[in-house]
Amino acid sequence: MNEIANIEYNLHNAIVVMEDLNFGFKRGRFKVEKQVYQKLEKMLIEKLNYLAFKDKAANETGGLYKALQLTSKFNSFKDLGKQSGFLFYVPAWNTSKIDPTTGFVNLFNTKYENIEKARKFFDSFKSIRFNTEKNYFEFVFDYNDFTTRAEGTKTYWTVCTYGERILTFRNPKTNNQWDNEAINLTEQVEDLFGKYNIVYGKGNCIKEQIVAQTDKVFFEKLLQLFKLTLQMRNSITNSEVDYLISPVMNKKDTFYDSRQADNTLPKDADANGAYHIAKKGLWVLEQINNFKGDNWKQLKLAISNKEWLQFVQNES
Repeated sequence: MNEIANIEYNLHNAIVVMEDLNFGFKRGRFKVEKQVYQKLEKMLIEKLNYLAFKDKAANETGGLYKALQLTSKFNSFKDLGKQSGFLFYVPAWNTSKIDPTTGFVNLFNTKYENIEKARKFFDSFKSIRFNTEKNYFEFVFDYNDFTTRAEGTKTYWTVCTYGERILTFRNPKTNNQWDNEAINLTEQVEDLFGKYNIVYGKGNCIKEQIVAQTDKVFFEKLLQLFKLTLQMRNSITNSEVDYLISPVMNKKDTFYDSRQADNTLPKDADANGAYHIAKKGLWVLEQINNFKGDNWKQLKLAISNKEWLQFVQNES
């Protein structure tokens, strides 16, 4: 709470935005974790409900007798909804594993089931080609050919095997303990194509050659490499290595890499989550500022997945 005591009493028109994690806790986290998180929420709400600063005179705004009420009185978590005063709750969906420069998110199902389904999967791409100038493979697609989850948002993308990804796996050499390996995506795809005599030079029809394959191992490996290509968050067990890298080129003709990001973009994976939670807060402010009705109870502050992607992709 020390940080709160240093806030200017006018707060520079700031708001507080938090992830609405209650659903996630109920679904899959330990009860004790939920209790700890809700205890923090309750303390924050109660602190902001009567916020007084030690450096203010008692009768001065922000002082003991004229404290600031920035949140509503806490009754129960059930009654909180999406707002308590200037504290707002936003859904956690796709706030960390998202490209801050394009709004791209992974909506694919890359699980191997059988050869026929794998063939159909790769045949659904608009094209699969090798960029000889940039030295990486490009998978061009329309999400509408794979899923309905992207309807109403940007659906046409080009995913590239740019850079490296961290593969996390159970290592049989160390008694099946978790281990990590840096994977050069393009080199791995080249090796796989070489083993199956797939020609990938300029002008070659790579997609047709992929669909013509009949080996289960081939499709399992290619799906794994494509999944790694889509893997934006990369971390190494028991280390501070935790970064994001995008497979999609942005308007600056670069691929977002948190390790090389400037001060306007998230510097690591955790910062990326906070960055996009704040962006959802900006969406909330837009709804408030643009509301034209007289009945504020009709104001909608719950952002859908479609609205979120539309918002973040239009800003990119």
